[in-house]
Amino acid sequence: MKKNFFIAVLALGTLASCTSDEFVGENGPNALQSNSDAIGFGSGFRAVTRADHTGKNAATLLNNQFIVSGFKGDGSAMTSVFPDYVVKYTENTAGKTESNTSDWEYVGITALAPSAIAGNTQTIKYWDYATSRYDFVAYSTGDATVITTGTPTDGQVLVSAIAPNSYGPTYTLKGASADLAKCYIADMVTAYRDGTTDPNHPYQKEVTLSFRNLAAKARVALYETIPGYSVKDVKFYTSHSQTINTASADEPTLFTTGTSDADNFFTAGTATVSFPTAGSAKVSESDYNKAHVAFSDMTKSTTQAFGTLQKVAKESNEAGDDNVFLGRTLPTASYAGTSSPWYTTVLPNETGTVLELRVDYTLVPTDGAAETIKVHGATAFIPAIYAAWKPNYAYTYIFKLSDNTNGWTDPAGTDPAGLYPITFDAVVVDAEEFTQSTITTVATPSITTYQKGHDVTKDEYAVGDIYVQVMDNSASPAALKSDLGTKATLYTMSAVKSEAEVMDALNIRTSTTGSTLKTIVGRNGQTLTGVALTTDVTAVPGVDGNDITVTSGTAAKFAATTGTYAFVYEVSDAADSYIYAAETLSSEPTNWPTNWYKDPNGAEAASSTFETGTYYHRYTNDNKVYGVKVIKVQ
Repeated sequence: MKKNFFIAVLALGTLASCTSDEFVGENGPNALQSNSDAIGFGSGFRAVTRADHTGKNAATLLNNQFIVSGFKGDGSAMTSVFPDYVVKYTENTAGKTESNTSDWEYVGITALAPSAIAGNTQTIKYWDYATSRYDFVAYSTGDATVITTGTPTDGQVLVSAIAPNSYGPTYTLKGASADLAKCYIADMVTAYRDGTTDPNHPYQKEVTLSFRNLAAKARVALYETIPGYSVKDVKFYTSHSQTINTASADEPTLFTTGTSDADNFFTAGTATVSFPTAGSAKVSESDYNKAHVAFSDMTKSTTQAFGTLQKVAKESNEAGDDNVFLGRTLPTASYAGTSSPWYTTVLPNETGTVLELRVDYTLVPTDGAAETIKVHGATAFIPAIYAAWKPNYAYTYIFKLSDNTNGWTDPAGTDPAGLYPITFDAVVVDAEEFTQSTITTVATPSITTYQKGHDVTKDEYAVGDIYVQVMDNSASPAALKSDLGTKATLYTMSAVKSEAEVMDALNIRTSTTGSTLKTIVGRNGQTLTGVALTTDVTAVPGVDGNDITVTSGTAAKFAATTGTYAFVYEVSDAADSYIYAAETLSSEPTNWPTNWYKDPNGAEAASSTFETGTYYHRYTNDNKVYGVKVIKVQ
């Protein structure tokens, strides 16, 4: 039987816009109605687990101040109204001046660089009905010190003046990762004179700026589903070129293999904040006025570590220490990090790059036997579309170690990759020479599954659309397979089995029915029923409401219902071979004597006249190499 062995990658993408008080979202509270024509400001935050941060809580996160620029005009020619004004928070001062409706005041404060009026006193501003539109952009560096010239050191952020243009203002923030992670950026607010283009932002209404953290968050987890074994001593590689059997990193580490600037993790640099989806014609778009970040002049690294890997107890009678093993289900996956929810703060990379995980690990039998098996160089790839990190989003990458790993048990990495079950048969023969052999060649893809809004507490997915992509591990650098239309199929399973058992059913069958959607009954009793799989997908839904564009043929999707599925990608084919299985028969089977023999080598066919006894059923082994992902849906 030819089998394909792999690490199945579950890339969950952006699960939520934030996960703690310090990572804030996109929608502020309802704005207050100003009782005058003065322009006033407020700020709002949104967290996933709590209500919006407002008032003093919001101000604390911003270190009690932010910088705002406002421009008026017709959308093409814009005039500065607020040239990088400082807006400060003082508790219980709302309503004491016309310009202060929510404890945020800009009047009477000395303007600071990079303002064009630095050193002058900021004055009150009124709505101008001779102009049709205002644009407001704001940011805060938190407790990092603002500088406008020179090179930022620890605790400093170099900022530029906010510049207007017809597609929305732009500005830059430069510093180290730790200092940029203190910064908050606001989506642009555009107020329209007519009051109908965007009813949420008419003139005379307080300008409520919703701030989001400039940084992103990412976390990594692993779990295993290898029958009869638990996994311990997981070690991580930090480069694709690292020699097999030399993994030494204790922390889960993702690394990149590309050569462009985007093929890196950023540790410092210049973040340019822009608003590419602006203007009255785009008000209805989900990305309208959203702040986007692009990096330049960056300090970069090809690796990103994620902290200590959490461990679980023994499953049964494993020899050795307790609490040293990987989790065994998705809800109990072992996360890396220092504390729940295990996220690491990272700088955004909206372009994205292919991420690789490579590991060595040890298998310990659950029956108490003293043996161990060490697997070397097991590898998985995350497609770039699931590694396009946006500000204030949290990303979870979960890696599943199955009995179809693509690592080597030989530390030299020269023997066939994978885990091969030891099986037994009892045959009594008169001849001294008896040979039964199977030769397997392995070429392995990584399979990534994704579902918008996926709940990682479920094992594994919810009812709804599931998207699948396949990475070619043999390519350098790894690349997406583009032939899913001809190579990918989807089946429902009669019982929950491992990936190895699916491949056994595919290669060694007792029956195949149907044409386009086939039903396959494997020698092992597994029934695989073909179901519809869409392979001309051109867009994958992002959690931010924007579709992620993909090339047709590189992604597939299916409408999942409760049950278990097997996604299958055909890697390669080889000449068929035969397998002979002994069976004791008391009655004549169907289609006797076709494929029945008197000896285990298929040299003597059974007689057309049936007699009770032991015979050998010949099965055809298709000898195909498959990538398989078993997908459970609750």
